[in-house]
Amino acid sequence: MDHGFCRGLFSVLFFVISHPKTLCQKTELQFTEEVKAIDREEACELLLVNRNYLYQLMYKAFAREPDPAFLSILTAPHTGECFSLLGGEVLEAVPAYLARLGAEREKEKALEDIKEEYTRLFVGPIEPEAPPWESVYVGEGGLLFQESTLKVRECYRRFGLLPEEYRRVADDSLALELAFMAELSQRSVDAFEGKEVGTLSQTLEAARDFLTEHLLVWIPQLSRKAAKAKTDRLYPRLLRILDSFLKKDLETLNDLLVMAKKGENAHD
Repeated sequence: MDHGFCRGLFSVLFFVISHPKTLCQKTELQFTEEVKAIDREEACELLLVNRNYLYQLMYKAFAREPDPAFLSILTAPHTGECFSLLGGEVLEAVPAYLARLGAEREKEKALEDIKEEYTRLFVGPIEPEAPPWESVYVGEGGLLFQESTLKVRECYRRFGLLPEEYRRVADDSLALELAFMAELSQRSVDAFEGKEVGTLSQTLEAARDFLTEHLLVWIPQLSRKAAKAKTDRLYPRLLRILDSFLKKDLETLNDLLVMAKKGENAHD
């Protein structure tokens, strides 16, 4: 099911886990006029790196069935801390949930159960119980390759992106949409590090628009559908976490855009 266009997923993950400047080391971020410019820049960098890590992680989570290497990253304490510091009841409970999952990940039966759940929800054997395509939820008749699919493809094209097998896969799959957000988040990090303030604002605005026009429109429906399935090993919970994360990320993007605009004004 992995037909993404993300670059270097695991190199990014391991870099962020070992990076000394992570959001998890911050207990509080202030976005007031009194914050010094250097503090604002540091806060911006921490938020950009943190959301890049989480989008890369969530893309990987839904791109293919899990393996031991991915579960090791998913259940690392760093991951739970990054989610919980975003706030909210669902995200604050993530560390305890991932710790429980990590305690049993060495058991072969547990991994096989999770793989089976992934297939049951998102692949089939006949038809998936929680179809992971936007058009199923926003189009007519629950079909693939509808108008929404073309709108998503156009979003990708604007940034010079196409799925590796775009002629054979639906552009609006959950994995591909998260891959797109991961790519935008990486470009935001690159723009910040390169002091390209205009590009930073452009990528942040594109991410905000894609969230509001696409992911936040259908992920809540997908999450509710998965919750009705007769399985709750990992993915129904992970979809609830994703739903909460996306809503929090919209708030984060608005904060980042305020900081980016101040940076633009400072350069004028």
